[in-house]
Amino acid sequence: MPLCSHRLPIPGSPSTCTLDTAIVPIPSFCFIATFFLLHLRFIKSKINAGSPTYPKWLHYVYFVLVIAALGMTLLEIARLVVADLGVGLLPITPVALALAIVILWHERRARTRIMSYLLSGYWLFILVVEIVKTVRLHVLEQKEVGKPAYPASDMWLDNVVLTALYALFLCTEFVELALSRGPAGEPFELRGVR
Repeated sequence: MPLCSHRLPIPGSPSTCTLDTAIVPIPSFCFIATFFLLHLRFIKSKINAGSPTYPKWLHYVYFVLVIAALGMTLLEIARLVVADLGVGLLPITPVALALAIVILWHERRARTRIMSYLLSGYWLFILVVEIVKTVRLHVLEQKEVGKPAYPASDMWLDNVVLTALYALFLCTEFVELALSRGPAGEPFELRGVR
């Protein structure tokens, strides 16, 4: 299967093929590369984490919603495969989301500010890209004719859900950073409503 096939052309730029092969994967590639560079730094410094002061359920809700975002991306990829539209380089996004899940699971007892900055940057970057993709899919929805296997309205709705989840994740990380104290490399305890 080629990276993109049987895609409807839409006026303007970027096309859905360009989005799925060149633009949407960029935040995930950057996130994975940055994580591994930071991980090498953490191996050398051996930062210890403290115990949290926030309710565990709040972190687990965030964790489950990231798993839901992973499921939504896998659903989008599966629907593109079934419709024979090609998936581009979209499979890197579930890999990055799985890495985010590992980070959240590993830091469930305490969070380091550097990982919060990393996740905030990723959520912001992917949110902007998803907004662009959602706007372009809305244009596609207006131009679509017939009954395709993966209608543009469904593509648009899937991406709106992902956009909302990424916005929620970004807000969560901003709140955690606002509540944090101490130097950027030191662990901090999450504070929340008890």
